[in-house]
Amino acid sequence: MKLRRLTPALLCLLLFSCEKAKNLFNQAKSTVETKVAASESDTTDTKPDPELLKLVDETPEGVIFRKDLPFPTKITVKVTHREEYSGRYSQISELGKQATPLIGTLSNTTQLTRNGNRVTFTFIDFKFIKPEDKNKAPEPAKVINPKKPVALDPAETPAPAPPPQEHVFIKSGSTWRPDDTTDFATAALAQQLSPVFQQILIDNALASRTEWFGKHRIKLGETLTLSGAALAMLIPGDATGKLTLKLDSIAAVSGHPCGVFSYSGSYKRKQFPDLQGNLTDQEITIQSGKIWLSLLHPLVLRMEADTIQTTKSGGHGGLATHGQGASKVSNIIEWKSSNP
Repeated sequence: MKLRRLTPALLCLLLFSCEKAKNLFNQAKSTVETKVAASESDTTDTKPDPELLKLVDETPEGVIFRKDLPFPTKITVKVTHREEYSGRYSQISELGKQATPLIGTLSNTTQLTRNGNRVTFTFIDFKFIKPEDKNKAPEPAKVINPKKPVALDPAETPAPAPPPQEHVFIKSGSTWRPDDTTDFATAALAQQLSPVFQQILIDNALASRTEWFGKHRIKLGETLTLSGAALAMLIPGDATGKLTLKLDSIAAVSGHPCGVFSYSGSYKRKQFPDLQGNLTDQEITIQSGKIWLSLLHPLVLRMEADTIQTTKSGGHGGLATHGQGASKVSNIIEWKSSNP
């Protein structure tokens, strides 16, 4: 399998017992508080947009997480996902099962836009960095004498990278399908994505969460428990479990005002899809984490968490991947619309 096909669902995979996974977690753990402190200079951590701040409903009695504003029809988002892994995974094929240690950092970035019933998305960056790669010294730059022309060897001149491929889906009735001018790659991807595309839109903030807060105000320091259908506020899809949240502060993600909650708990989820056509069964324990929830729409715009995960993934009719271990996860959605 090519690395580009290995998504977070395929990579956060591991083979040990839960007790051994906890040991791996303790060895690899770097607390969320440290990460938050280190990300203070993150360009997504900005002051709230003054125009958006006017729409926040906050009083001394607390804040309301609104869901009454019309949801925008034109939206652009940039999703940056990052995971630090420590564990083992196995891939099952015709040749049998092989367990492989997985330690390193995966990061990928996707650009998505929605204009009414038309959605486009592009994978613009994907990389996996092993610990030993971080310690490699950069190659020294070549010194060129400006007075002496240099004849470049065509074999040493890299070819320009092709532009990222854009995938286009349109809504037809209640279903999503590739548009009529789609390319072969999108048509093949649509076989996996079309049945679950609405769920993908929710997960990437291009559609509202199906469950959200009520009309009551929430004060700083207040604790909430999510279970049953309420889990869909944070965990879309077929999920069971329980999460505990505490409202810590009010902040912004790329200017968008949010309530910032600390949270922990565990959940299970079946056949969770991603944009590359993989479906994953997950058992996740959140040791500690923070999550940024929009104050204007039913949207999750950022999360950071130290987790222990057990997963089983597959897609495109290819390899199935299993695993268990520790993973430090962050997901940032830079969300912009033509109207609030």
